[in-house]
Amino acid sequence: MTRSVFIALFSLLSFSCLAQEPDSLRAIRKDGNWAIQYVVKPGEFVRMLALRFSLSENAIINANEPEKIKTLGPGSVIVIPITPENFFTFKQPLGNQSELYYKVAEKDDIGILSTYSGVTKNQMRTWNSLKGNTIHPDQPLFVGWVKMIPRDTANPATMMAYPSHKKKPVADSVKAPVTGGLDTIYARQTMNGMNILTEKGTAVFFEKAAKGGVYLAFHNTARRGTIIKVNNPGNGKYIYVRVLGPIPETKQFANSIIGISESAKEALGVNENKAWCELSYSPN
Repeated sequence: MTRSVFIALFSLLSFSCLAQEPDSLRAIRKDGNWAIQYVVKPGEFVRMLALRFSLSENAIINANEPEKIKTLGPGSVIVIPITPENFFTFKQPLGNQSELYYKVAEKDDIGILSTYSGVTKNQMRTWNSLKGNTIHPDQPLFVGWVKMIPRDTANPATMMAYPSHKKKPVADSVKAPVTGGLDTIYARQTMNGMNILTEKGTAVFFEKAAKGGVYLAFHNTARRGTIIKVNNPGNGKYIYVRVLGPIPETKQFANSIIGISESAKEALGVNENKAWCELSYSPN
């Protein structure tokens, strides 16, 4: 179980970073390789995107229809190619990398998807905490890391910069309703996100209703009363849960990092009794 503590406020000589809006990178299959279906943001153009994703301008131009490049603007949907220059199967020591996820389609199998990532089936199973080779349509799978400069970053070497922008409120269809004031408690416990632990792995849902609109959970290291933010990377939905105690030592919870009351499945957009998730919570 990989765990890390992030302390905010850092500086780099080569980049001046402002408040950053996280990007959700979703892979598609194109011509035998991974690619990213990307929605162009205000102020972005081909050269800027090439710098951002460590590609040549021609790589982006050749991956898209000429008409799309000519009419490129905010809201345009284009293809960002994934190449050996900007794709990695292990975390690099330097930053500027984002995780890439793929939504399983009909007739996909783990062998094909492993080939696209250039890893073994065993590595793909390890990445996604899979017991076997069975995968299901719409299941989100982690497939590797993409080199990508964050938005709202100025690079003195090139003088290329993303314009500052206000963070837009998340649509109701993506953001799960927050009940019980757990978001406020989470902010207090994590010092507004400045002191957190993160985990990635399988969540198991158990039959227990939310109490007073509050989702409940089992976790082995977070103490009772800790608020954990649970994110579904496949669709961007998230919830907050209150820890009841350690995960029961039963077959139902085998190889899981958290147990969550079943009433949270709809809010997370989950249909199965297990799902890949990302957790963040206070280490104290």
